Amino acid sequence: MIYRILKALSLCSFLLVGTALADIAVETQSLKLIFSDQGDLMQVEACFPDCTAKKVKRGKLSAEKGMLVFEPTGTPPLEFERKVVNSQTILTFSDVAGNEIRRWEIPNQGWMVSLALKSAAQIKLHAGDAYTPPNTSGFGYLLEQTRYLLFDNSDIESFGTDNTEDAQHSSSGWFGFRSRFWATLILPERSVELNFDTGETVVEAAVTILTKSNDLQVMKLYIGPIEPAALNKAAAELGGLMYSGLWFWLRWICQGFYSLLGGIAVLVPNWGFAIMLLSVLVVVVMLPLSRYAERLQDQVNIIDSRLAPQLSAIKETFKGAKQSEKIIALYKKEGVHPLYSLKSMLGIIFIIPVFIGVFNMLAENIHLSGVTFLWIKDLALPDAFSQLSMNIPFFGDKLNLLPFIMTGFSFAAAKLHVTPGMDIAVQRKQSRNLVIMSVSFLVLFYTFPAGMVLYWLTSNLVSVLKGLVTRYRVFPSK
Repeated sequence: MIYRILKALSLCSFLLVGTALADIAVETQSLKLIFSDQGDLMQVEACFPDCTAKKVKRGKLSAEKGMLVFEPTGTPPLEFERKVVNSQTILTFSDVAGNEIRRWEIPNQGWMVSLALKSAAQIKLHAGDAYTPPNTSGFGYLLEQTRYLLFDNSDIESFGTDNTEDAQHSSSGWFGFRSRFWATLILPERSVELNFDTGETVVEAAVTILTKSNDLQVMKLYIGPIEPAALNKAAAELGGLMYSGLWFWLRWICQGFYSLLGGIAVLVPNWGFAIMLLSVLVVVVMLPLSRYAERLQDQVNIIDSRLAPQLSAIKETFKGAKQSEKIIALYKKEGVHPLYSLKSMLGIIFIIPVFIGVFNMLAENIHLSGVTFLWIKDLALPDAFSQLSMNIPFFGDKLNLLPFIMTGFSFAAAKLHVTPGMDIAVQRKQSRNLVIMSVSFLVLFYTFPAGMVLYWLTSNLVSVLKGLVTRYRVFPSK
């Protein structure tokens, strides 16, 4: 009889307090979480913009072995209590004596959660599927690498899993890892010891965390998208994660393009067309600078044409120091500075930051992930027009069509460029240089995401149309 009473009391205790014989699930507007009976964070699925959105982006941020696992594993299960206070779920894990060991606080909105520890602990932070790079070849692979992060005030140190330097650090700032679109970051209340899993054979990112004392330690966890509004809402310092490898003024350019593309997408609710329209707008805004750069290039071309026959004769007749002396004398006679060819670079100086800004904005834009356009299944990946029967080194096993269309427009724009008075030999040299540059861009962009290639394809198309208009004005009868 006494045994039955004790058994009934034990069952009631389980129902009311809940020794965790099963996983504990918590779902919010932004996260789907599963905890173990020891308070380990086992499964994490993050949603953007939220889990109820029609076109939601989902990232599985946890590994099969869990995301945040306390070591050693296999210890007796803890008792837990679950309650909801002020729109947040609180999970408290206690030992058999009733001492609180771990406490999780999970708000109903956002991607920030917190963990309170009442004793020293060794914890393993694992990266999940969202941090596994897709099968991308060529230069596109560089965009997909998972990177470790260490925040030191406004500075962010970033390094890959293949890092061969010392992977042990102490930190009281944010740390963790990121992919192109998702991040797992932890902010400890006090300094902790960190050991990052690195090496040439390391594939999955993981960090071992060692707290230093038995005093209460509170850790904040950001487990969500790399998106300006989400990062800044979670913590002001996380906003610097976007485009963190660039100088601050280049980051401003990227952020400006991000806002502009977002505004266009509101008016044109198709991200593919929005990218194309952005490209057209940038070409229009940059038109004065482009014309200035073209005028400088045309001036250089005309000087090249004027000097080409005399330079050719000097190079055939003289060698060594005598040749240099004659060339300098020719420049002086013609009133040309020896470094005149660098003049054409002045206009490009202002165009390069735009190139960098658009490139990085499109690379880190989570809105493009999973978005289809024409035959493109995902604007954040190469367009993969068709499957090849073999794997070509560097280029992969898929035929990407957009880079070839982009290069075709680039060739056409080069052929249509008109510089009156240019020598035939100089024209051929310039055409050869433009062909080399176009082929270089084909190789560079071939494995880049379709959204990037679509932008430059549109820019080249506008250049073709501009060239047709210019050629008609110069040669109206042709």
